[in-house]
Amino acid sequence: MAEIKNAQVSTADKQAAAVINNAFIDSLTRQLNEKCKYGLSFPDDYNVANSLMGAYLILKETEDKNHKPILESCSQASIANSLMDMATLGLSVQKKQGYFIAYGGKCQFQRSYFGNITIARRFGLKDIHAEVIYEGDNFVYHIEDGNKVLDKHEQSIMNIDNDKIIGAYAVVIMQDGTKMLEVMNMKQIKQSWQQGYGYKEGSGTHSKFADQMAKKTVINRALKQIINTHGDVFVQEADERTEDVDRMAQVEADVAYEIAENSNKEEFIVEEPSQIEEKPAPKTIADVYTGVREPVKKDADAPKKEKKEEGFEYPPFMKENLQ
Repeated sequence: MAEIKNAQVSTADKQAAAVINNAFIDSLTRQLNEKCKYGLSFPDDYNVANSLMGAYLILKETEDKNHKPILESCSQASIANSLMDMATLGLSVQKKQGYFIAYGGKCQFQRSYFGNITIARRFGLKDIHAEVIYEGDNFVYHIEDGNKVLDKHEQSIMNIDNDKIIGAYAVVIMQDGTKMLEVMNMKQIKQSWQQGYGYKEGSGTHSKFADQMAKKTVINRALKQIINTHGDVFVQEADERTEDVDRMAQVEADVAYEIAENSNKEEFIVEEPSQIEEKPAPKTIADVYTGVREPVKKDADAPKKEKKEEGFEYPPFMKENLQ
């Protein structure tokens, strides 16, 4: 059982350490060391201390939906748990293998697509590829001993249309040569999209790049099966906590948190009319400079009739109107 070693820290890392809570990071490192005694292990190329330090620096720059720093809006316990989950999975936010989100006053670490690939490769993933199924395709598979097996997928180039996607599938190849097939229809794919943030039916990335998003979704599901099958108890627990948060659960948590926050604020007291001091009317610029309000002078009325130019005689019909 290998404990976390204090790796040599570069000058840049030392400077970074000066602006973070070293005691906080040291406490997390000790807890992870304790888990190592019970079976937790890390990849040989994973530096836990540096990953925690880098993640904390990113947290300092991360804001919640109200543009408030996560380190201020989220509880200390949730921040600690999110960092522990990241390290337990052996991932790094600096390498885009995950990211932090805030909802309901809590911080959570979520794996990215690249994070799922990274974990699966540690458990024997050799290759994975996905394809989209369109209306008119001839896609056939069967189930053998509880496992899906691909028979054939015939596709015409004329069938390729993002508005006519009916499903997607991913083929997983492990280092030992075994294969896995994961299949999802479009209804299942959209249900998965609805779990994410900012998804709107018929708009955004999911609409413009529906084929690529469908592939990504089915790949993530296949990778999750690998993680659940081969990961130890610590990885499986962290895996469950770092899944995408249900969008409605996020909204409900945000509303409950804001209500609780507002209920703790000081009540605004309206003064009685007798307590309100009457203030004099504001002075004009003239009052300020002279102390006397001078009446505004108006220009003399302009003549209503135009003067005749010398040497010019109006026609008879115009003279009547001018009188």
